[in-house]
Amino acid sequence: MSTRAPIGVVLAGGAGTRLAAGRPKALVELAGTTLLARAVATLAEVCDGVVVAAPAALALPGCPAPRVDDPPGAAGPLAGIVAAARAHPQRDAVVLGVDFPLAGAALLRGLLARLGDREAVIPAPGGRAQPLVAVYTARALARLAARFEAGERAVTRTSAALDADRPDDAALEMLPGGGAALLNVNAPEDLAAAARALAARPA
Repeated sequence: MSTRAPIGVVLAGGAGTRLAAGRPKALVELAGTTLLARAVATLAEVCDGVVVAAPAALALPGCPAPRVDDPPGAAGPLAGIVAAARAHPQRDAVVLGVDFPLAGAALLRGLLARLGDREAVIPAPGGRAQPLVAVYTARALARLAARFEAGERAVTRTSAALDADRPDDAALEMLPGGGAALLNVNAPEDLAAAARALAARPA
């Protein structure tokens, strides 16, 4: 692991079609702020700088952090991770999908604390890897980029080859927010659930 604090990477490429909000997922509002602004603010508490990765054609007016475009002709979260890694070589990274609004800074610090000598920390709630709320060393990012260059596009399959700590449900419950913090907002009911969870948190 680098002695320098990691870079924060917001993956903001979702079109938000299933949310039916008429705008990109990153610009959907939750509790008075956009999902994008919330993710950037969360990572800013943990990381030394934040970048937003998204397809070049996706308009994100007022983007609250420097932006990197996905590689031409590629889309999906792996493309965004690779774009950020290319822009900040030799940096470890904390990756946060824009659609995980309950994943707070304390949870991300907890994941970082588990890294040790591993290449990555990738939560596995319910036994399923969640590589979009994860910590990657520069070495891991280089391996992901190599697989991407070889034609791989599935981030779950690619990250499965890493030497990673994969905290299960029991381990996640020991971290701030627990497994519930990994709620993935894909549909209106997910957004409503996230709003309720945020409203229930202590001020």
